[in-house]
Amino acid sequence: MVGLLFAAQQIVVEKVQGSQVHWVIEGALELVDWYIWAACTPLVIGLAKRFPLMGTRLARHIALHTFVSLMMAPLASVAQYFLSLGLLRFAFHITGPDVHRFLSSFGVGVLFMSFTGILTYWLVVGLYQSMHFYQVAMERQTIAAQLETQLSHAELENLKSQLHPHFLFNSLHAISVLMQEDVDAAGRLLVSLGDLLRMALERRENEITLQSELEFVGKYLEIEQTRFHDRLKVHMDIPPDLLGVYVPSLALQPLVENAIKHGFSVDSTASRLEIAAKLHDGRVWLRVRDDGPGPAPASLLQFGVGLSNVQSRLKQLYGEQSSLELTGGDGRGCETIITLPLRRSH
Repeated sequence: MVGLLFAAQQIVVEKVQGSQVHWVIEGALELVDWYIWAACTPLVIGLAKRFPLMGTRLARHIALHTFVSLMMAPLASVAQYFLSLGLLRFAFHITGPDVHRFLSSFGVGVLFMSFTGILTYWLVVGLYQSMHFYQVAMERQTIAAQLETQLSHAELENLKSQLHPHFLFNSLHAISVLMQEDVDAAGRLLVSLGDLLRMALERRENEITLQSELEFVGKYLEIEQTRFHDRLKVHMDIPPDLLGVYVPSLALQPLVENAIKHGFSVDSTASRLEIAAKLHDGRVWLRVRDDGPGPAPASLLQFGVGLSNVQSRLKQLYGEQSSLELTGGDGRGCETIITLPLRRSH
């Protein structure tokens, strides 16, 4: 199609100039040129896949494609010239000076076709890259649609009782906004949300290691940091020897969510979230603290649904050996402390 398009263009030029038009010869010569580039296209696409025009090595990949195009275009042009010359001589029996009616001299012809070849090389790379970006965008939109559909199914009923529904819908809304502004950031947010949902749905044990719980909380915080950007600064003080202790599954996440909801979401000056763990009197002590506005003076601190669920699970698992405390800070912030019996993984 491309060859026929250029042949039609050449024929129109010859018509306007009043020259004699040779439809078959012009079409055949153009098809020779473009079939050679059709043969080169798989190699160009392979290089575009291997060295994409994106990522941290963009400058290096541009330099490599520039070098390859400067090498490939003259080689293809030489092949085009001699194949066209052979076609004129052996297929159309055109020899001597009559050849120059259809072909320029070797130097001029190769130079002109090399310039066209370089443009063709970059056109193929650009078209492949555009198609790749479009495919990735469509895949991300499909993932977003699948996640949104999953929210309405019964398989998430258990998760909805543990993760605040507003967090999930806010995350999906943030993804839809980012898809118009920063596709890469939206992709990272989709991956984090997908990992979070998968981890929550796959959990069947009542107790997991503190390290696994912190990994889950980390995914949750990655999503929340997209909302608050640089304002949400997380500080963790977790001794390495406590990473293997057992804690209730989904115990820390409601505490972190509570701190963000009542601290960061209501006070634009709040910026610090602390997560700490230590051994205290032979028991495990977990603390989540924020520097938000904190409770009003003389107000009664009450547990919401999330903290009440955590307290109920603690009592079922450990009885009187565990506790959950919610206290105000020194003028600002709140902290929530979980105390558990020490149990280590083997």
